Parts: sequence; structure tokens; C-alpha cells
Amino acid sequence: MGQKGIIISVHWTRTLISDIVYYANKVPLCTIEKNINIKAVQITKSNSLKRIGWTSIFTKAMALASIEFDELRRAWMPFPYAHLYEHPIPIASVAINRIIDNQDAVVFGMVQKPESKPLSEINEALQHFKNSPIDSVALFKRMRRTSKFPWPIRAIIWNYGLYLSGYCKAKNFGTFSVSSVSQLDANTIHLLTPLTSALNYGPISTNGDCTIRLTFDHRVMDGLTIAKVLSFIEESINVSIREEIENQNQFQVA
Repeated sequence: MGQKGIIISVHWTRTLISDIVYYANKVPLCTIEKNINIKAVQITKSNSLKRIGWTSIFTKAMALASIEFDELRRAWMPFPYAHLYEHPIPIASVAINRIIDNQDAVVFGMVQKPESKPLSEINEALQHFKNSPIDSVALFKRMRRTSKFPWPIRAIIWNYGLYLSGYCKAKNFGTFSVSSVSQLDANTIHLLTPLTSALNYGPISTNGDCTIRLTFDHRVMDGLTIAKVLSFIEESINVSIREEIENQNQFQVA
């Protein structure tokens, strides 16, 4: 007779991801990718005295795109009738890989109006989400509390947050998300999200080549818009964000 396996209780962070996947599968998602080159920023970034993470850079670039393209701040709302809700500001929901209860986990940190924040401030916020104790971050405490409820109660909370109020959806879940596993030289191919859009970037080669992917709700916008957004993100990184890092370097030297 074969050996029996063991039963492992589900950690609340796995419940969180399970709920996200459940509701993401209700969204007609498409993904468009673009190969970009950000060598100039790579050089500028490497010469910076203050470390700025790539996730901070892509988060700000996506927020800048959200100002340029209103569609990125819109959400499909089915209740009480099908309509689009447009939020006035971008809110980033950034995937944070960290250790929780001695195991690898993913939670999400929210950054409001990252397009108007210095890169250093975005970077500090993401580091806070990554390194601070769970009990010191109100957002994480709420995620933990909600994920420990039984499914019927969680379903009520998720349905209310996602479907009944566009304002509540943006406030509690963000208007777009950013994630990456490029630090391990890997790519995410099939990204799931309950939001209107989710940006993912792959490893950045020594010559600055990088593949970026934008997963989007096809009810809200079409592929041509997304293609324009990806080009805008590349331009923003190579121009305005590169200039910000250069100005930061000059200020530090002075």
C-alpha cells in the first residue's frame, strides 16, 4: 500500500491569490507585448548614488501613461447597468514579493498618484511594503483579515468592492497593477488581474532590451490603444524618467 500524503492548511496569502484569480477569470483579458530598449536609463540608473528599483520606474511610467490615456483609469462596472467608471487619478497596485510567516508570499502595496511623486518616494514606499512588519501596514492587515473570513463573507466583500462602486474599486484595488519576476531572469506570460490593466516587465539585458506586457480588459479598450500605451511607456522611461534620474544625480553631486 502506497504512502499517504499530508494535508496542509491554506495560508491567508494563498487565499488572497485564490480570490484574485477567481475574479480575474471573470474578466475578458487580452495581453499585448512590446520589445523596448531602455539602455540610456540603464546607464543613468547605474551611475546614480541613490538606488532606484526598476519596479518604481515602471510604476511611474504606467502612471504617466494613465494621465495621457484616460482609458487606463476606467473600469467596467456591471451594476446597476453596464457602464464605465473613470477615476480622476491613477492608483498603482504593486505586487510585493516578501516573506510572511516564514514562507514566500505576494501581497499588494498601493501608491496613489505615482506620476506626481519623485522616484525616490515611490521606491521608499515599495521598500516599506516589502520590509515592514505586516501589523504595521494597515493595507496588509485588511488583506489578512478579509482573507481569513469564510468564502460567503469574502464573496460579499469582493463583489461589493469590484462591482457595485467604481470609486470603491479604485480606492481598494487600484486603477492598474504592476508586477515582475525579472529579478530571477524570468517572465510572466499569462497574467491574471481583476483590474482594467496590469503591466509586467521581463529581464533587462545588458544592452537595455526588455519585453513589457500589458494585460487589459477588452471591454474597456482595444489593442490599438494598448500598443500606443506601450510606446508611451518606453518614451516616458527614456525621456522624462531618465531626466529625473539625471537631475537627481546632479543634485547629489552638488
